[in-house]
Amino acid sequence: MQAPSTFSILAAALAVVFWVIGLIHLFGPRFLRDAFEKWNYGTLVRLVTGTLEIVAALMLAHPNLRGWGIALAALIMFGAVITLLNHEQYLCAVPSIALMAALVPAILAIPPADHQVHYATIQTVSGQQVAQNGHSL
Repeated sequence: MQAPSTFSILAAALAVVFWVIGLIHLFGPRFLRDAFEKWNYGTLVRLVTGTLEIVAALMLAHPNLRGWGIALAALIMFGAVITLLNHEQYLCAVPSIALMAALVPAILAIPPADHQVHYATIQTVSGQQVAQNGHSL
């Protein structure tokens, strides 16, 4: 068995961070609820954000979904940075910017196309379905 790469460890650490941030959004401590209300976002936006962060964490943890997890996490962090800067919360935006920057090297933890886990595809050739490995169905 191969040892995990530094980038895989980074992706796993990011998954944990997004999991924790998602739980914080879902449980909504007072300071966070107050901030969302002050910005006119309300409870639903906070809950959707928390749910998306947990989905991103799960995707980051799964090698074959890691690319999608990075994309979702980047969108979430971009929205957070824009929101914080728009509300003049400059110091609070710094960790979000750092987290967004940490997603860049995590791209190197996406497994290559020749990775051992693949999904089967079915193609139709002249009316007959053929699986990717050449066996007819």
